[in-house]
Amino acid sequence: MVKIVCKLPALFISGMIWFLSSQRVLPVPKGILGFDKVQHLLAYGALAGALGLWFSLNQWKKKPFRCMVWVMSIAAVYGISDEIHQAFVPGRDCNVWDWLADTLGAVIGAGLVMVSARKLEPIPPGS
Repeated sequence: MVKIVCKLPALFISGMIWFLSSQRVLPVPKGILGFDKVQHLLAYGALAGALGLWFSLNQWKKKPFRCMVWVMSIAAVYGISDEIHQAFVPGRDCNVWDWLADTLGAVIGAGLVMVSARKLEPIPPGS
């Protein structure tokens, strides 16, 4: 049951990203240069953080680089699919700069998970 619950945040975040990407127009505060790139970075950082829960603390401790690459890759590929999806939404476009912001967010999010996992102590079996 815990394994299923740990997957829910990433599914929720990816669903919200897809929903927001389906909108013709999103409200963006005026006067903030490149604010949508910050939104992309934060959204995909959160997605990567949630995807990090798909791997156990043991996996993060034993093979942190492998876990980080998986999390970054899954989030970056989702970013590509989302950009392609936006190409079919009236008023939206497929933008490589948005995808790069997505990917940077994924790298930062996965890196934060990796650093956090190093600091956590594993829970002994049977506790």
